Amino acid sequence: MVIIEREIEPEILKWIDSKEIIAIRGTRQCGKTTFLKKLSELLIKRGVKKENIHFLTFEDDFEKSKFEKNPREYINYHKSNLPGKHFFLFDEIQYVKKAGKMLKLVYDGLEEIKIIITGSSSLDLNEVGSYLVGRVILFEMYPFSFSEFLNAVDKKMFNYYKTNRVNIKGIKPLQGELIYLKELNDYLREYIRFGGYPAVVLEKDNEKKKILLRNLFLTYIEKDIIKIYGLLYKEKIMNIISSLASINTMIINYNDLSKLTGIYDRGIKKILSILEDTFVIKAIRPFHKNLLTEIRKNPKIYFIDSGLRNAVLGRFDFSDEEFGRLFENYAFNLLKKENINYWRTSAKAEVDFIINGETPLEVKITPKITRSFTSFINSYNPKIAVMASLEESKILKINNTHIYIIPLAILYL
Repeated sequence: MVIIEREIEPEILKWIDSKEIIAIRGTRQCGKTTFLKKLSELLIKRGVKKENIHFLTFEDDFEKSKFEKNPREYINYHKSNLPGKHFFLFDEIQYVKKAGKMLKLVYDGLEEIKIIITGSSSLDLNEVGSYLVGRVILFEMYPFSFSEFLNAVDKKMFNYYKTNRVNIKGIKPLQGELIYLKELNDYLREYIRFGGYPAVVLEKDNEKKKILLRNLFLTYIEKDIIKIYGLLYKEKIMNIISSLASINTMIINYNDLSKLTGIYDRGIKKILSILEDTFVIKAIRPFHKNLLTEIRKNPKIYFIDSGLRNAVLGRFDFSDEEFGRLFENYAFNLLKKENINYWRTSAKAEVDFIINGETPLEVKITPKITRSFTSFINSYNPKIAVMASLEESKILKINNTHIYIIPLAILYL
């Protein structure tokens, strides 16, 4: 099995010796189970005895039933009076009824144990967190980032990317020409086309990639939607996802979406919440300070994984316009852990992203300083502004604002 080091691993491992429960939530098949198996091996290398490490999945109804009946007895059974600290790696905790309450009983009542849990629904892990205030450290895991993707498919290009990448927070002009930018952009196109789910990335055959993505979507519907939310939402969610895939990166118009799907506003908002809770999409809200001229309500929707979005539509080849929107969706995923908004005025001036209420970032395959971009700069006078392009790199200035035009493939946060 090929195991790629995840960028989040060092942060998780900082808490491995602490008392607190580690909770890892994220989309289905993004690598949480693989990480737990890798963690087992790491603990053994650190000197933990193999019999003191317990990997248990609650997708197994037999295991889930026993834990739900008596969690303390369940833990003590697996400990078997063996000395030393025991590590319990609980996969798919969202299937356990009242998981938060049960984990609290175990945490407060038993010594010499460390619990690490994973779940594919943030809604359920939020319930866990409500019982475990002060007892749990929460992490989110996503499909492979572009950096992790490169690490999996081409080590030389991964090292080239790491050497040349530019942090948006500490942005600076490029030093010299990027002689392998074309090759890096080819990989970026592949990443945008098929996404970052580990099994898809590691598959060599493109037709098999498409099948894996389609099966992943159907598994999500069957296991995360029907099993957690019931049959009631199956068709509705499939209709909404298809509609969102076709308008990806655009501002949501609830009336138009209602006409497309036959679902009323309240139902649409509930389903959008479910899709966010299960890590399929993410909504960002408008940035506004001027209540008279700036839009304040409707969100823009982005997909956490573009490959899944493409599988929903059954289309993996794109027009220039569609690729431009997927290019923007990729930029969103670079930024999603930050506080980001979009900006739009009633006069339809728009900027793709405002990072942490300060830095505008516009995504253009071919860079062009638009009137909208200039309007934001004139209104808010940011110290820097960023335009993410496919190939161009240069620095401009409007008033006191330095504008960095940088290839999107080398930007990171």
